[in-house]
Amino acid sequence: MTEKTVTERTVTEQMSTGGEALVRALAAHGVSTAFGIPGTHNLEIYRHLAAYGIAHVAPRHEQGAGYAADAYARVTGDPGVAITTTGPALLNIAAAVGQAYSDSVPLLVVSPGMPLRHPRQSTGLLHEMRSQTEALRNVAAFSHRVSSVEEIGAAVARAFSLFRTQRPRPVHIEVPLDLLEATEPAGPVRRAPLPAPRAADGPSLDAATALLAAAVRPGLVLGGGARGAAEQCRALAEQLGAPVATTANGKGIVDERHPLALGVSLHSPSVQKWLTECDVVLAVGTELAESDLWSAPPALGGRLIRVDVDPAQMYAGVPADVALVGDARATTQALKERLAKVPGSASTDAATR
Repeated sequence: MTEKTVTERTVTEQMSTGGEALVRALAAHGVSTAFGIPGTHNLEIYRHLAAYGIAHVAPRHEQGAGYAADAYARVTGDPGVAITTTGPALLNIAAAVGQAYSDSVPLLVVSPGMPLRHPRQSTGLLHEMRSQTEALRNVAAFSHRVSSVEEIGAAVARAFSLFRTQRPRPVHIEVPLDLLEATEPAGPVRRAPLPAPRAADGPSLDAATALLAAAVRPGLVLGGGARGAAEQCRALAEQLGAPVATTANGKGIVDERHPLALGVSLHSPSVQKWLTECDVVLAVGTELAESDLWSAPPALGGRLIRVDVDPAQMYAGVPADVALVGDARATTQALKERLAKVPGSASTDAATR
C-alpha cells in the first residue's frame, strides 16, 4: 500500500459528507441491500451505496419499500433498511413502519429532513412539514434527528443496538438535508455490540422445567419471536410429545408436516379448546393477542410459561405463571438440556404415551 493511498484513506475516514457517513455506518453493520426511491433531497445517500457494496431495490412507492424491507428482515433475519426522501415520501412509509412495530420486525428507515437552521415558520421549502421526527416517533420505537455528521454513526449504532439487544422494532433516523452534503469530521466507525444471547435466569428455568417435566398434556405456541429457535422448539416438542400451534408470524418454525404440528391454527375453535385443556402451555415469542387468535385469549385451564425477550410481554394479554425473560434460542436450549436430566419426566415418557 502506497503512502499516498494511506493518506487518502485517512482523510476519507476523518472528513466525510453526511451521505457518505450514513452509508459507511450502514455498511459497517453488515447492510448489503436497501430499498427505496431516489428523490431530490436524498441523492447524496444514493451516490455512495455502490461504493460501499450496498445493492438497491427501487419499488414503485415508498410504502412498498417499507414492506419489502420488512419482508427482507423476516426472511433473512437481518434488519431491513429503507431510504425515503422528505415529507410525503416519509409519510408514505409510515404504514409499513406501523406494521413492523406491531410484528416486532427490525426495520431501519433513513431519510433527509429539513435543514439544521430551518425556521419554524413555513417557508415553502420542498416537502416541508412541521416535524418528521414527531410523525415517525408515534409509529416507531424511536425517531432520531442528528445534528452533525459525526452523530450519524452513533445514531446508526443506536438503531442496531436496539435490534440486537431488545425487542426488535422499527426505527427512523433523520439527517438534515444540508448535513447530507456538508463535509465535516465523521469520527470513528461506530459499531453496535454483538452481545451473547442470554437465557432466562436460573430460578425461572427451574420452575419452568418442573412444570414441563410433570405435564401430562403439554402444548407449545410459537410466535415470530421463536424464529431463531426453530431447532430447539422442535426438539422440545419432541421431548414433551407436545402438539405445536403457531401464529401467522411463526409459520414454518416447525415443519407443518411434522406429526406434532397443528400449523397456523390458533384461530380454530378446536385448537383454542385444546389450549384450555393443556395442563401446561409453553408460549415462545408470541403476544397471544387478538391478532393471533382472532378472538379474545382463551381462559387457560393449566399453567402458562412464556418466553420473551421483552419483560413487559409477561403481563400483557395472558399473564405468565412462569416468566422466562431472555433470548428464545438460549432459553429453549436451556430448557431442553434441563428436561433431559429429569428422570421419569414427561420428556422421557412422551414416547410411550
